[in-house]
Amino acid sequence: MPLQQGGYMTLTQLGVAFWHDLAAPIIAGIIASVIVN
Repeated sequence: MPLQQGGYMTLTQLGVAFWHDLAAPIIAGIIASVIVN
């Protein structure tokens, strides 16, 4: 995700990045459990 305005991130961009950091492992875990089961 490219940083805008010289590395400054808006609160929304920061929230989206934070959400993706949490959601990605959860989604990966769900997919893995579905494949295993």
